[in-house]
Amino acid sequence: MRPLLLTLAACTGAPPPSATADLVFVRDGVIAPAGADGQPLPDGRLLVSTDWRPGDTLTLGGAEGTAPVQAACVGLFSEDLGDVQRLVAMGGEPPDTDLAWSPDGTRLAVGSHTGEVLVLDGWTGAVLARRRLAETLVKHVAWSLDGATLYAAEQSPDANVLALDPHTLAARWTLRLADIVGTTSAPSGEDIYGIFQLPAAYGLQVLESGDLLLSALHSWRDASGTARNRSQVLRLTPDGTIAARWPEQPADATLKHPRVSGDRVAVIVSRSADGPPPADLPLGGVQVLTLPDLTPLMSATTPALEPWFRKANIWAAMDVQAEPGRLLMGFGDGRVRVVADDGSDTLSTSTGAPIMAGEVPIHASIGWGLLHDGRAIFTTSGTNIPWGAASTETRPPSVHPGANRLWVHHQDGGLDWVFSDDHALQGVSLAEDGRHLVVGAGERGTDHRRDLYGALVFDLQADEDSAGPLRAFCPTAGPVSFRHAMSRDGRVAVAEHPYLDEDGAVKGAYRVTVLR
Repeated sequence: MRPLLLTLAACTGAPPPSATADLVFVRDGVIAPAGADGQPLPDGRLLVSTDWRPGDTLTLGGAEGTAPVQAACVGLFSEDLGDVQRLVAMGGEPPDTDLAWSPDGTRLAVGSHTGEVLVLDGWTGAVLARRRLAETLVKHVAWSLDGATLYAAEQSPDANVLALDPHTLAARWTLRLADIVGTTSAPSGEDIYGIFQLPAAYGLQVLESGDLLLSALHSWRDASGTARNRSQVLRLTPDGTIAARWPEQPADATLKHPRVSGDRVAVIVSRSADGPPPADLPLGGVQVLTLPDLTPLMSATTPALEPWFRKANIWAAMDVQAEPGRLLMGFGDGRVRVVADDGSDTLSTSTGAPIMAGEVPIHASIGWGLLHDGRAIFTTSGTNIPWGAASTETRPPSVHPGANRLWVHHQDGGLDWVFSDDHALQGVSLAEDGRHLVVGAGERGTDHRRDLYGALVFDLQADEDSAGPLRAFCPTAGPVSFRHAMSRDGRVAVAEHPYLDEDGAVKGAYRVTVLR
């Protein structure tokens, strides 16, 4: 199939619904007035699940409407998550926020940058439970397979992992990761980045067995100013017992963002510590382990892209697939590899790799990525200047041709389609149905209007006769963070955060918003 280039302009064919609209066509459904048979929404209307195609005419609840080219997206509710204006005003990164739908989709769990865990009704937004766990942040939340337990992990001096009663948020058990990887004191109020030197769980996944998988990680500077790392991958039983660990002793490295497929676990291996590196770890690459015992299976590394970069580095663009054996690696230098079990590359691209713009090199990093249904899906950042360049403080003189896009490749070959946008693309989340993909829309690069933030929803099963893979744009009042979640029935949960306007004033709110 010929590669398809999409832009945000393509999603503006469906104007946002008004309160007086009779029928509103959303993804795989229609919002109708009272009198139809469907799911009640907070504003009194009903969501009726039905398939439709552009041009279809439907009558529901006594109202009639004609389906548009693009689906609309309607906000259901928002819930405030606290005050982070000082963080934004001081130029800090968007607040860390994690979101997780319960297995039956009735509840939404939120872990906030302000240290709170919330459980919300997934349709009305009613707060069912709310508790502050830490003075720092809640890094991850995840549900047990039966929805009877909510797990949460802090980034804090204790780095606790907790099993919570979702009705009361009382702790059933607690595991202190600081006992494994060490601790650091909470930063002063003036240090907006010090929180990320605290120990934490990087990744918190519930396995098909009901066990938990996480990476305990601590990256900090000690009293002498020496940079240090300590990290270990852990498998926990549902009662919080450590059942397996890798390596046997915490590594002098950072083991980040474990991903699971079948009986395989892949973890990003990097290092920011001072001193000689350990010789037995695939630094700048990925280690693949087996489940359930976390035994090393294979590893993959990539040489540095000199002269622009001193080492290869993966931030979050990594995934593993057990059948067939595949490993996705997306690097900060703009390269992407999909590696087979025999070490050969089934896909190798230099999508965002450095090119010269006059006398200045420019590149676009690979931000997030995943493998799904025979495809490699990843995003590129905005245009940057490589760290190895002599003029890294120079503003890029032009836009890199591969910057700020969502790329969908065949794992074993060419490009399927690519989406281009002016937003900073924030994260890629695969919906529970395995069909839809959510990408956050953050700050805009050249068009600084403040009314086009939100979430982009793509249909990975769209055919050539449809309106294309971009199904809807879900608008929000503020920029959207990189962690989002879609329920099986299509509700999208995003975390909005405040931003600085052109005059330096803080605008917007820190809140979770659910749209359909």
